[in-house]
Amino acid sequence: MPSQLKIVDAIPQIFRRAYPAIDPRTEVLPALSLLRFHEIDALPLSLDSELKHRAVFGLSCLVRLTQLGVRELAPFLRQPCESISEPIATVQSSQSLSVLLNTFGRTRFGFARVEQRRDVGALAGLSDILGLFEKGSAKARLRVKDVASPKISVSKDCSIGSVLQEMFVRRVRRLFIAGTSEFIWDRGIIANAFNPEVLSQVLNGRSRGLLEAPITEFETTQAKGVRSDLPLKEAAAMLEVERGQCLVFDGSVVTPWDVVMKPWKARKLRLG
Repeated sequence: MPSQLKIVDAIPQIFRRAYPAIDPRTEVLPALSLLRFHEIDALPLSLDSELKHRAVFGLSCLVRLTQLGVRELAPFLRQPCESISEPIATVQSSQSLSVLLNTFGRTRFGFARVEQRRDVGALAGLSDILGLFEKGSAKARLRVKDVASPKISVSKDCSIGSVLQEMFVRRVRRLFIAGTSEFIWDRGIIANAFNPEVLSQVLNGRSRGLLEAPITEFETTQAKGVRSDLPLKEAAAMLEVERGQCLVFDGSVVTPWDVVMKPWKARKLRLG
């Protein structure tokens, strides 16, 4: 339901944490390192730039990398960030929290840039909204079974490149290893693929390819099992503690998007 609760009042912590923004002329390689180091989904371009409403997206870069040969990789990493940047949704801190959630829904990304003043910006994401359940600023009389999505699985023999293409096509961030509750997600792949040592090996011809390795060579995460009637407030608290985590039961999965955006779109989430 619509709320007049302002973003700056609801989630003030977004302005207190490290917020990297990058000069559009910076080469792609250091930008990828920043994405990996800060564990963020997008690296916005500087606020004092004419391109301040654009950003370098981690998943998009991964998909691009799967399409490049070794000879094309070096030129890609040396080009300026402005050449691979994409529009990033931007809202003002004085706007209502409803505007932020509607922005998530419109872009289908669980993050957006929030501007407070001309020289102050932040990134807000679904994890910030999860904390509002415990504070009582977000309420929904729903259980996880009401918002769950089907688990999508892939064979353990799939390559990372294939996994990424599947994520991109389906617009999901987590894929499960068939027959298990273990999953691999995009930020985990970013941590490996954007590792300077890995990129160096590929550029020097000491690796078979950036993302040709089977997913068994990458670290997976064990999803947390829950009961189907777990209240959303409890689910939100569990998901807020560990970034990237998801909850599973009976072939279904519950992610931060399910907990926040499904009730919001169904007009069953109350804010304020």
